[in-house]
Amino acid sequence: MLNIVGKDRLKNEAGSILFIVAAGIVVLIGIAGLAIDMGMLYNVRTDLQNAMDAAAMAGASQLNGNTAGINDAVTEAIAATNNYYFNTTPVAVAAADVSFSANRDSGYVDQATAAAVPATIRFVKVFKQKTMDLALLKIIPGVGTATNVSAAAVAGQSPPINKVCDGLIPLAPEPLVDPATGTIVTNYVIGLEYTLRFEGGQNPPTGSGNYLVLDFSPIVGGNSGGALVRDLLRSGASGCIGIGDAICSKPGVTSGPVRQGLNDRFDSDTDTVEGPYSSYTGNGRRILPVPIVSSSPTSLQPIDNGKNCTQQPLYIADLVCFFLRHRVANGSTNVRGEFIGRCNANGKSDPTKGTPGISGLPSERHIVLYR
Repeated sequence: MLNIVGKDRLKNEAGSILFIVAAGIVVLIGIAGLAIDMGMLYNVRTDLQNAMDAAAMAGASQLNGNTAGINDAVTEAIAATNNYYFNTTPVAVAAADVSFSANRDSGYVDQATAAAVPATIRFVKVFKQKTMDLALLKIIPGVGTATNVSAAAVAGQSPPINKVCDGLIPLAPEPLVDPATGTIVTNYVIGLEYTLRFEGGQNPPTGSGNYLVLDFSPIVGGNSGGALVRDLLRSGASGCIGIGDAICSKPGVTSGPVRQGLNDRFDSDTDTVEGPYSSYTGNGRRILPVPIVSSSPTSLQPIDNGKNCTQQPLYIADLVCFFLRHRVANGSTNVRGEFIGRCNANGKSDPTKGTPGISGLPSERHIVLYR
C-alpha cells in the first residue's frame, strides 16, 4: 500500500511541475516578446517621427503668403518623406495628412481652406498613423496581433528677420527714382546691377557731397576714417544693425580704402572669375550684405547712434545682398553690384526693431521645428 501511495504522489507532483514549467515558458515568452516588440515599436516610431519632422520643415519652407505657397507646401511635405520607411514600408504621407494654421497650437485646417487665406498661414502640421504587426506579444491572449503608431510635427516661420549681427558692410545701394513722379522707389530687380558707391557726390538719401558710404564707427567702435571703411569692407561689421536704426553717411569718396577693401574681399574668394552671380561657384566672399537706407524713420523709436550727422540722419530700411561681379578699378569710379535679394545673414527677429520689406522682397524668416 505504501508503494502505491508513493507512486500516486510522484505522478501528482510531476503534473504540477509540468504546469509550472509551461506557465514559466509563457511568462518568459511574454517578457521576450515585450522586449522585442517594444524595441521594434521604439525604432519604427522614431523613424516615423523623423519623417514627420522632415515633412513639416519642408512644408513650412514654402509658405510665402500666396496660394501657390500652400500648394507647394503640400507637395514638398509629401516629397520629403520619400526616403523614410515605416517597418520596411514607405511612410507615404498624403495631402490629407498636411494641415495649416495661423497659430502654432490650434486652428489647423486642410489645404483648400488654407489656400483661401494664405496670407495668414504661418505653421504646417503633418500627422501620420501607421499599424505595426507584433512579433511575439500576439501569442498572449487578449494582446492582439498589431498596434497603432502615430507621430506628428509642427514647423513654422519665425517673425520677420529685422536685425543682422556681424558681416554687414558700410555701403548703401543707390536710391531709385520713378521717372514719372520723381519719387524714390526701392524695388530692386534681382539680376540687375546697381551703384553701391558713387564716384561723385549725389542727391538723397545720403545727401549732397556723400557717396553711399556709411559711417559704422558708433556700431563697431574706432574712428570713422578710411582705414575703418577698408577693414569693414574686407570683413564686415562685428556689431548688430536693425530696421529703424539711425546711421550717418560718411563724407568723401574714400576711393583708395573702398578699392582695397573690396578687392581684398574679391581676391580671397575661391571663385575670382569676373561675371554674373548665375555662374558663380565661390565661397561667398563676393556676396555683399548691405543695408538699404531711407531719410525717413521706419520705426516709432529709431535708435540714436550717439553721433551728430553732418547731413540728416539716415535710417536702416531693409537688409539685402549684392554680388560683386568685378574687381574695383583704380580711381574714383562707381562701384556696382548685382542685386541677388536676401541671403543667409546672421539674422534675428527683434520686437524692438521695425519691419523689413521696403526692398519689395518678402521678409526673410527662419524655419522652426516644434513638436
